[in-house]
Amino acid sequence: MKNKTPKIKFWLEDNGEIFGKGNYEILKAIEKYGSINESSKQLNMSYKKAWSKKNSTEKFLEGDIFISKKGASKDSGTILSAKAKEFMQKYELLEKELEEFVEKRFDELFRKE
Repeated sequence: MKNKTPKIKFWLEDNGEIFGKGNYEILKAIEKYGSINESSKQLNMSYKKAWSKKNSTEKFLEGDIFISKKGASKDSGTILSAKAKEFMQKYELLEKELEEFVEKRFDELFRKE
């Protein structure tokens, strides 16, 4: 089993609402590009799907997590609220720790040679 590696998928649930990798990726892209439209293009995701993920993320986090400025100026666009950034940091930490645990446990069970 030297070349085999474990992979995991995880998501968070709250009363039927789900936050998973797709929601995280749209947040990360909005943080980077400052635009839902540009984020959807960069992720090869339809604008409708990106908008849907944005809405479901807001519902999951129970509040406004995006700050939007409309217009055509250089200051227009979408940025993440402090609440959104803090949640992303916690999500990233949980993902990292889960991956480390799974890798360690996989080694213990399958690579005990």
